[in-house]
This record gives sequence, C-alpha cells and structure tokens, in this order.
Amino acid sequence: MKRWIVGLALVAALLAPALASAEDSARTKQLRMLCAQLSGDFTSPGGIAQFRRCLSQDPVSALRQNTLGPRAGRAAPGPTPPPPAGFGRDSRTVVAGVAAKFQIVGGKTAYVLATDHGLWRQTIGAQDAKLLDPAVAAFQALDDTVFYALDPDGRLWRETGDVAARQAVDTGVAAFQPAADGTVYVLGRDDRLWRGTGDMTDRVLVDGGVAAFQAIDATVVYVRGKDGMLWRETGTAADRKEVASAVTDFRIVGDAIYAVTGADAALWRRTGEGEPQKVDVAVAAFQPVDATIVYVLDTSGRLWRQGATAKSRQLVDTDVLVQAGTTSFQAIDAEHVHVLDSDHTLWAETMPPLP
Repeated sequence: MKRWIVGLALVAALLAPALASAEDSARTKQLRMLCAQLSGDFTSPGGIAQFRRCLSQDPVSALRQNTLGPRAGRAAPGPTPPPPAGFGRDSRTVVAGVAAKFQIVGGKTAYVLATDHGLWRQTIGAQDAKLLDPAVAAFQALDDTVFYALDPDGRLWRETGDVAARQAVDTGVAAFQPAADGTVYVLGRDDRLWRGTGDMTDRVLVDGGVAAFQAIDATVVYVRGKDGMLWRETGTAADRKEVASAVTDFRIVGDAIYAVTGADAALWRRTGEGEPQKVDVAVAAFQPVDATIVYVLDTSGRLWRQGATAKSRQLVDTDVLVQAGTTSFQAIDAEHVHVLDSDHTLWAETMPPLP
C-alpha cells in the first residue's frame, strides 16, 4: 500500500505540468491520470516508456497500447521480415527525445518540435540544441536559420534565428508552405487557400473549400478539395485540371503523382500520362523519394522502403509513430531516413543501396 501511495504522489507531481495545458479537457486530464496510474514500474524502462506515452499521446490510445501492446486491435498481414542485416532498425542512432515533430535540413541540422510545443534546433551528432520558440504548433524550415512557425492561436510568423527576430505573416492559419523566393501559400481555417509574399495585405485567393495542397512553384499548386477531388491549378482555380478523385492524401515528385484513395487506404503511383499502379494498401503515411522509390508507413506502425517492383520491398523499422497530422519519418534520400518512434524518440537510420 505504501508503495502504491508513493507511486500516486510521483504521478501527480510529474503530471502537473501536463494537466495545466489549456488544450486538455477535464475528461482528457482524468484519462491521462488514469493512464499514468496504470503504467508499469517507474524503475523500469518499460514503465517509463508507458508513462511518457500517457503524457504525449491520446490517453485512450496510450491506455490501449500500454495494456495490449503497440498494435492492439490490428491484424498483422503475416509475419514481418526483418530489415536487411545491419540496416534499418539495426543501424539506428538517437538524434533527439520527446519529439512530436521534426524536420532535417541539409542532412545535418535537425529542427525538433518537443512534446511541450518548444521548437529546438541542433546539429546532428553535436550537443548544441537551442530553444528557438517556446510555443509552436507547426513549423517549416527553409535553411539552418530561417523558419516559419505557427503558434497555437493560428498566427504564422517568419523567424530568423529565433523568436526574438520574427515577422508576422498571417492569422487564422491552418496550414502553410513557404518557398525560398519569398512566396508563401497559406490555407486559412476557413478552408480558403491564398498565395502571397509573406504579408497578408499582399495576397491572391487561389481556391476555396481546400482540404490540403502542395505548391510546386509560385504559380502551380495541387489542391485537394474537401470533396476528395485533386486538381492541378495554375494561378487560381479558374485554370485547373482534374487529376484524381476520392483522394485522402497525395504527393507530387517531378512528373510522378502519388495518391492514397479508397476505404483500403491504397497508395497509387502514376508517372506522366501512364496508367496508375497500385503500390500498397493500409497506408498510414508515405514519402516518395522519386518516381520509383517511396517510403511507406502502414497502419501497424511498420515503415517500408519500396522500389519499382514488389521484390524490392524492405522493412526499415517497426513501432513507428502512427498519429494523424504528424510526419513521423523523413527520407533524406533512398538510403538515409529519420524515424520517430511511438515513444517520441527520433532516430537516424540507413538502408542498403537498391539493386
């Protein structure tokens, strides 16, 4: 009994900062407390991992994962082959902990958004992490110094170095994509997409009813409507071409279009005017490297590298974070990838050259 009371006291003390978050409802706070109370022994790595999961993830999902395992409720499609010997998970080196989101720039600089919403920048392999902004909901870096940060209130800022040198870009922002030439595409919380120069007084309405987008340059942008229609637009919606329908996610790489469609979350690839080819199913997230190589995260938290043929499919890692709105891996090229696991630890991994 004494050990249980001490454990509860420790839980309450450690949870206090997390429970102070305005983003948590009263019910969510109660669920986080329950999840933490049911975590394993705090003196063991497993118990600590369970506790961190309670703080950083949806508490219901964390409870289920802590109790039944990371893939509870998911039927794995047969045995999982290991990564190539000495590669993938077997090659991992730690980059950062308590990471919610990240971006690798130039292969050497890591921007890491911590689970407490603080944005950090560090040189990979060095002990030089620096806090850039204490309250960030999303970000995108252009280089080692300049980055755009969206605060929790939907205000978008352009920052040089850190929060001390920043310029207001827009308000009421849901998503954004800046370019090195100063062009900034901004999707408002009202589902309207704008293209501007970093000043909300100088912008052009591109389209409305937008769910997601990917800008190619200062003129061409691919837009997915809330109805699942994917369009290629030049300038504005007045000049657009239908690309696909029933799309839930997409990426454009050169003349290749990757899109996820259907109830089975099937990933398709079409190059130029060729016929679409099915790449995979049960896809949670993906990142193409080029028109043939793509990294695919399945709904069971397994990350794969796939080439032009089914025989080229190789496992990279398991227990990768599967969370809506989070990019949990970033391929630098076909052989180097950074992975965020379900415990919010960021790893650097390598893969062998494709045959």
